[in-house]
Amino acid sequence: MQCGCEYFLRIVEVEELPSDSVFAKFHCDRCGFSLGAEGNAKELDAVVSHVEWTDEALYQMSRLPPYLLPLVREEVEKFASTRGQKVVTVARVGSARNKGMVEWNPDAERRINNVPLGIRAMAKIELERTALDRGMPAVTVALMEEVKARYFGMAAGRA
Repeated sequence: MQCGCEYFLRIVEVEELPSDSVFAKFHCDRCGFSLGAEGNAKELDAVVSHVEWTDEALYQMSRLPPYLLPLVREEVEKFASTRGQKVVTVARVGSARNKGMVEWNPDAERRINNVPLGIRAMAKIELERTALDRGMPAVTVALMEEVKARYFGMAAGRA
């Protein structure tokens, strides 16, 4: 991304917000112009030129043993690259570590079988995508209730 002075803006920081959004701060070293952008990680992928880690993802990585850090970092960046992702969030670290796969909690698996066949496949895709986006290793009943409330405006208390 270029500044009005035709110099490239560099990313100063990338921070995850509580609302599953990401905030990126850009700065021009030539004229001093600063710019902030907020959106989900997928939206910010389009304006970032190379792999950038959020502060939260870097903190999570810093907790790994020193001998594992370069291996995991390489694994995550390679996984992100194959998917065209440039902003590495905590959720994307989890997704990379799970190889893009998510498991199903046994209660959630029983519950998805109650969903009518015509919409079950779409529901499974959305639940797995949401779990991966959040770095969750499995789809849970709580996640199912949350997604149901988001799409249908209701949260039934059935188990």
